[in-house]
Amino acid sequence: MVNLAPCAALFAVVTLASTSALAADCAADADEANAKCYPTLQAAVDAALSTDRPLILPLILPRGSYQITAPLVIDYSRHAGTGFELISRGATIDGTAVGGGPALIIECAADCFYFHQEGTFFVNADTDGPAVVVGKADFSDPHNSGKLDLIVNNRNAGAHATGCQFNYVLNWDIDAVCVSGGGGSGLDLEQLQFSTLRGAASATTGTAITLGPGYIFANTFEGLDLEASKVCISDMYPRTTNNTWTSPYLNCPTGLVYSRNSAALGQIGWQLGGEVQTPYIQK
Repeated sequence: MVNLAPCAALFAVVTLASTSALAADCAADADEANAKCYPTLQAAVDAALSTDRPLILPLILPRGSYQITAPLVIDYSRHAGTGFELISRGATIDGTAVGGGPALIIECAADCFYFHQEGTFFVNADTDGPAVVVGKADFSDPHNSGKLDLIVNNRNAGAHATGCQFNYVLNWDIDAVCVSGGGGSGLDLEQLQFSTLRGAASATTGTAITLGPGYIFANTFEGLDLEASKVCISDMYPRTTNNTWTSPYLNCPTGLVYSRNSAALGQIGWQLGGEVQTPYIQK
């Protein structure tokens, strides 16, 4: 039976206008890298990464909109053992003019640990692909013990437009709202292990959350809001096993698409909204 529930309007993402920040400490010996002290956002990232101190300088993003025309790349290989800290105070990365690629890329040379982001953090994009990418597509850079709290809006209507793509993360605490205006995924999880995921996802003509071909196991999916998509969950691969879904809300015409090779999804008390016509279908 389909249980009716009011549709939650969680998918409107607001672009912040540029505002004046408090006076930044731009001294050479400052204990942080404040984005207001650098000509570009990439220069601020590079400054934070360039320190020879055992612990990396935190990157501070004061409130405002930061326009970029090339993907912002955070490669914290140099500090693989001590991590990277990004503190957003209501910042928006506006990557709508990037021209085809992601707005934000987080990557490493090999194993990396402790990427931590905190504070309200918006990423806007316009790309027929993922707006935010964590890890390399070939799974060569496992990202361990990270924290992420962000809101992503990819306004592109293309067939592959995706909000967030996680390629290889382990033991992460993720709170994300990932939205696509196209036919890709809101959340694309390629390989995810022993992590906790909360938030919301949608893709207007695609799938809210896609479970990819990598090993996806021992994760906890908590109270996810999956709606405003053709399909809420796609689970087509045999390496997705032993995960716990706690009270997800599904409000798409098709709730779940799975294959003969799929393992048990493991949902606990999912709630189906009024848009659901087919709770699940095997393909």
